[in-house]
Amino acid sequence: MESFYALPFTVLECPYLKLKKPSWVTVPSPMVVYAFVLFTYFLITGGIIYDVIVEPPSIGTTTDANGHHRPVAFMPHRVNGQYIMEGLAASFLFTMGGLGFVILDKSNNANTPKLNRILLMSVGFLCVVISFFLCRVFMRMKLPGYLS
Repeated sequence: MESFYALPFTVLECPYLKLKKPSWVTVPSPMVVYAFVLFTYFLITGGIIYDVIVEPPSIGTTTDANGHHRPVAFMPHRVNGQYIMEGLAASFLFTMGGLGFVILDKSNNANTPKLNRILLMSVGFLCVVISFFLCRVFMRMKLPGYLS
């Protein structure tokens, strides 16, 4: 198999180039990479691909009993459809829950003082719990008979 890959290089010769990396190109810091990954996670879980393909409105409207149009943020009775604001709100909750787990992991550091450890554990636990219960509320708004 290796001879198969080497066959083109018996005829072709690779050019000898002295390429140097530009001085302004540096390795990004771990926090920059983490921020990029977190922002990408926020956009993907928010349904940015769905929003680009389907082009839904940012919010919807419904007509009440008096004939007035009222804005709605959730597309009811459709699991596969979403308004843009609905996707961003759900994505914020998913990201907040994930950050809660990251904060809980940071509270496990050996050098953390006791007061900071308690504060980090409280904030992390609150982020996870609030995110979980608000996601359940969003699902109840989306599918009224669900989880009851």
